[in-house]
Amino acid sequence: MAMKVNHLGLMLLVLLPINPVRAMGMLSIDPVAEHVAVSNISADEKIAWELNEVLKPLADGSGSVVRPQVKAGMVKLLGSSPSRDTVRHLLEVAANVPGVREVRSEILIRPI
Repeated sequence: MAMKVNHLGLMLLVLLPINPVRAMGMLSIDPVAEHVAVSNISADEKIAWELNEVLKPLADGSGSVVRPQVKAGMVKLLGSSPSRDTVRHLLEVAANVPGVREVRSEILIRPI
């Protein structure tokens, strides 16, 4: 007995796994569009993001509060810290972030 294949049925089976998110009424993220959005971030915004990523754990662990400002690769660290040694370490780490041209400190020393 020969089996007859419904081509439309096969096509639907192939399409169902591709769009299950749309079928459920949810939004899907287009990886290409997401990449384009990330690439539209300015160089200073990328530096500020990276500074936050590397400085936050150090600051939290030392009792410091640090907020970086970036303009044309020039970084200004604002905030407070319990010691000069911690401030020096934060400045060294910030200076090693790619794209940073200069680092200045406006971190106040406030012993605990």
